[in-house]
Amino acid sequence: MSGRSQKLKQGGAEHASAEHAEPGGASETRRTQQRQAIFHELAHGDRALSAQELHERLRAADAGVGLATVYRNLGRLAEEGAIDAIRRPSGETAYRACGAGHHHHLTCRRCGAVVELHDCTIADWSRRIAAEHGFDQVEHQAELSGICANCR
Repeated sequence: MSGRSQKLKQGGAEHASAEHAEPGGASETRRTQQRQAIFHELAHGDRALSAQELHERLRAADAGVGLATVYRNLGRLAEEGAIDAIRRPSGETAYRACGAGHHHHLTCRRCGAVVELHDCTIADWSRRIAAEHGFDQVEHQAELSGICANCR
C-alpha cells in the first residue's frame, strides 16, 4: 500500500497520511532522497541559501523537491544540528551545512559568502559580563557581516 493511500485508524476516524508509511516503503525512500539532495546542496557551497534559493537550485537540477518539502527538511535539519540557520542583515534566514564544533559566521552582505569563525573570544567576554551581573550558564550567539574582498 502506498504512503499516500494508506489509511490509518486513529480514535475511530480514518486519516490518510504519507508521514506514516511503512519503513523502507517508496514514500520513505523518496523523502530520504529529497533530504539528501537538500543537504548536499547546502554542504557544497560557499554561501548560505534561503529556502527559496535552495528550491530554485534543486528545481534547476531537476531534483523533484517541492518548496514545502524544502521548508520542512530545513527545519528538521536545523533542529537536529546538521545545518546552521544564519540570519541575513535583511532579516531573512539562510541555511548552510557547517563543520562541527562551536563557531560563528562572517557573511558578506553583497554576495552572501560565509566564513566559519572558530576562534571565539566572545566566550570569555560573555562569561565575565554575565558574572558581573550575577548570571551563570551563559550562552551566546553572534553573526558578523561585512563586505568580502571579492565584492570590494
